[in-house]
Amino acid sequence: MYHQGYTDRHSLFKAIITSGVCDRLVILMEDLAQIAVESALDAGASFADVRIENTHSTVIEMVNGVTRRSMSAHLRGAGVRAFIDGAWAFAQTTELTPEGMRGVGESATKLALAVRPLVAERFEIDGPTFRAKEFISVRRPFPDVPMEEKMEFVKQIDMQAREFDERVSNARTVYGELWSELYVANSLGTSVYIENSLPRIISSITAREGANRQRAYRSVGVKGGFEMMMEEDAQTVGERAARTAVDLLSSVAVRGGVYDVVMDPVLNGVMVHEAFGHACEADGWPAHTTVLEDKLGQSVGPEWLNISDDPTLDCARGSYPYDWEGTKTRKRILVKDGILTEILHSLETASRLGMESNGAARAESYAHVPIPRMSNTFMEPGDWDVDELIEDTRHGLLLCRFNYGYTNPSMGHFMFQAQYGYVIKKGEIGQMVRDVSLSGLILEVLSKIDAVGRDFELDAGTCGKNGQWVPDMSGGPHARATEVPVGGM
Repeated sequence: MYHQGYTDRHSLFKAIITSGVCDRLVILMEDLAQIAVESALDAGASFADVRIENTHSTVIEMVNGVTRRSMSAHLRGAGVRAFIDGAWAFAQTTELTPEGMRGVGESATKLALAVRPLVAERFEIDGPTFRAKEFISVRRPFPDVPMEEKMEFVKQIDMQAREFDERVSNARTVYGELWSELYVANSLGTSVYIENSLPRIISSITAREGANRQRAYRSVGVKGGFEMMMEEDAQTVGERAARTAVDLLSSVAVRGGVYDVVMDPVLNGVMVHEAFGHACEADGWPAHTTVLEDKLGQSVGPEWLNISDDPTLDCARGSYPYDWEGTKTRKRILVKDGILTEILHSLETASRLGMESNGAARAESYAHVPIPRMSNTFMEPGDWDVDELIEDTRHGLLLCRFNYGYTNPSMGHFMFQAQYGYVIKKGEIGQMVRDVSLSGLILEVLSKIDAVGRDFELDAGTCGKNGQWVPDMSGGPHARATEVPVGGM
């Protein structure tokens, strides 16, 4: 049945996809996806899937009270994959009409047929089927909030940072929001519609005293509407970043050596995410690019070590109910009692390795291919009180937050520079230190963890892999690792 006022199906499709009316748009996405999948199968594909996306984003950037950037963007299009005997091909389009979807389905299959003779490993794609519509409910949707209110919020954070102390020499504040709707379908019968809403506020501060310059960074990112930016963490992010930068002016460079290191939840989360989590992404197994390749079912740490990746957490920036292949998500327990028990799968890796897909396939947008990715990754809390953990450390360092670093999942090597730290002497926190880095082999460091706190905190981030960036969170409790190499002066 055609909507009144439109005389042909092409005009109807184009009008609804432009309008963004929710109920009609879901129906439209279903019809368009079916056309693309059927077109790919008719052209010779044994498996095909499609992602149709409609995303709106806004970014406001202010530096020292001056607005440097204020922009909105609208991303709309579809990506189609075709699969034949181990050969993948991917095609994309912004022409969201029956003709456009039929053409992109055929194009993807023609590409797959062309590369099929070059495939070394033949396999088939199989997996569960899901049908769902997941609508997100927020109190203040981004379109309902005037741009003036968003600008005022950014100005408030910028001002609180600059007014915190006269030694604050530079303040950069960035607010970002992203609202998206995604429809995923495949030839197995999956049909899933999901919505997402992600606000984030970032404060980056430089403090200066003579020739001494120090920098600090804070951000708050969650899943929800603009109302989440009214919470205390978001409302005070500028002040907290400024306090750290000013405190660092009186810090000293740490002396390099071997220390017992207590990691705060943020640095602990970065280590777990970067050095261990990426090695758990299952595309590293067929490619032989993970240090964990022969460790599944084996010990990777002490019996009190537990690491999880959970995309089902409420209000977490890295959460999603279904992945970009339409697979329902669940909590993935990567390490249980020190044993590597699970890895992060897409439909392809699960099919190739004879395992179960667990909803870890993610893509930056419709224009990218889904690959195994983390969501909210963390070390599970233990049974140590944080004060007791510090008191039990006779000579060491408390390292906090994160500046930069690198990791090599194939070798398991990592290096992270903490944003700041404190000397621990005889169980008491002492001098603040800076320019301190933590490095080593991840399996060696995990084996040295002898105490895990009962506290818990997640920190928002954006994770990069293979040129794709996706929202995530990482964290956990305070945790102590003994005799770890620490770089400094």
